[in-house]
Amino acid sequence: MTPIEKEYLSENTLRQNLAKRIGELECLLLDKSKALKTAPEGTLRIAKSNGTVQYYHRTNTKDKTGKYILSKNRQLAKSLAQKEYDQCVMAYAQSELKLLKHTFKSYDKMYSKKHLAEAIFGKLNPFRRALIKPVRLPDEMYAQKWQATPYKTKSFTQDTPEYVTARGDRVRSKSENIIADTLFRLKIPYRYECPLILKNTSGEKITLHPDFTCLDVRTRHEFYWEHFGMMDKPDYAERAVQRLRLYERNNIFPGKNLIITNETAAQPINTRQIERLVKAIFNIA
Repeated sequence: MTPIEKEYLSENTLRQNLAKRIGELECLLLDKSKALKTAPEGTLRIAKSNGTVQYYHRTNTKDKTGKYILSKNRQLAKSLAQKEYDQCVMAYAQSELKLLKHTFKSYDKMYSKKHLAEAIFGKLNPFRRALIKPVRLPDEMYAQKWQATPYKTKSFTQDTPEYVTARGDRVRSKSENIIADTLFRLKIPYRYECPLILKNTSGEKITLHPDFTCLDVRTRHEFYWEHFGMMDKPDYAERAVQRLRLYERNNIFPGKNLIITNETAAQPINTRQIERLVKAIFNIA
């Protein structure tokens, strides 16, 4: 397969991350503000005498020593220490929040007016765009290029049941049909049984054909999807485990870049289950 040329810019998550951080800081300030309302008056002084740590409660700024806190009142020392910590946290959080809100306001203005570097390409005349290599392709164009990349899939034997997806692909089972149609409906680009070259324990190259190779268009990350449809059969289950071990040896892990589904005759997959899985993995609302 011919790889798509590397892009200069990655997925732009700055705006979302700024908004998330602002929200976190606002919640933090609200919680700490409530906590400080019930905090004890005064401050804590800590001293060390003869190898023993001692705590003092100062309620008057002119009092440099304070009143000794007995060990049975250790909770007072903890509350005073927590209070001073919370006050410091609030001061830093307020400074950061002020800066981030200003930054977000300016950045959001650029974002809404499409004044970001990657947005320029979309504003150009289509004939001019055809002559230019952009710093980052629009998601739709990237998906089209990725989908159009040629590859050689596995062949079908004469006795293989014929299942045809909504996109027109032939797959090997009803369950794969459900997966393919769900990906297609949710606009997730996929390749069916696209060859993948891995290395076995001896370092020899071996070609696998994952059931699906899926693309997260926003992040440009690829996911391999293996569906194990006969997990109630011991021999099949053993081969499935061996296949997963091979993936792991090649740094392909579930939750990172490998999607795994399985079923038995008594517990088949269904469309709703697969749709929920796809939406969770690809962050679809």
